[in-house]
Amino acid sequence: MNRLTLAAVLAATCGTGPWEVAAQTRPPIYEREVFTYPAFDRRDPFQPLHLDTRAGPRFGDLALVGVLYTPQLGSVAILIDRTTGRRYRARERDNIGAARVLQIRTEEVDFVITSFGVSRRETLRVRRERGTGA
Repeated sequence: MNRLTLAAVLAATCGTGPWEVAAQTRPPIYEREVFTYPAFDRRDPFQPLHLDTRAGPRFGDLALVGVLYTPQLGSVAILIDRTTGRRYRARERDNIGAARVLQIRTEEVDFVITSFGVSRRETLRVRRERGTGA
């Protein structure tokens, strides 16, 4: 009802009929540009560089503290983030940040690290302190 009265007032001042003014007050139509990018073997530049939304430490900051080795029940690797001091326990196929645990052995753990779509394999070993004899 308010639109019709507004249209009648505008029509009286402009000298046109109320329906003509109402037809002129349509909402604007927006057109959106759409971009396509043939990636082939390149990454999409519209995607953020860091696609990793998982929270976790950088692999370079991790150190292997120890391994609870039980092949029958599943071994557990104990890692520490050297920058924050936070400890992580991981089994095979677990993710820690961008690193995925491949295999746990008695004194070393194999990882696959994926960054920017490229994967590499790394191994962390338990560091023995000097003079312990073990």
